[in-house]
Amino acid sequence: MNINVKQAVTAGILGLIPAIVAYMLITIAAGAETLGISILLIALLGFGYYFYQKTSIKGQASSMFFVLAIELLLSPLVFLIYTFVFTAENTAGDAEAAGAAIGGILLIGVAFFIGLPLAGVFYLISRKLDTSPE
Repeated sequence: MNINVKQAVTAGILGLIPAIVAYMLITIAAGAETLGISILLIALLGFGYYFYQKTSIKGQASSMFFVLAIELLLSPLVFLIYTFVFTAENTAGDAEAAGAAIGGILLIGVAFFIGLPLAGVFYLISRKLDTSPE
């Protein structure tokens, strides 16, 4: 079994970026760092292996931008889950729950209006890298 060291290092470095984003999204959705560093390591290994399967650095970068686009599209869902978890655990009365819901709606809106355009940009970058000649 031959391992291309340059390709493996590049895949590991490129895998670190979406792994950190996945770690942040999962810890936000869980409401705490309950899952800890294990999620970061599992995501790093998974993304690194996925990117290593690509034959070129451009293919690896294209896959990274595509994964980042998917993660950004999921960010409003993450903040929706966070709003439900926060409201259920940290509010005692109806007024507190209503305030948490309004704040959660604003947070989801911000995530949608920032995440959707960035996801589109990352998707277009991934397609551009995927179709460009080596």
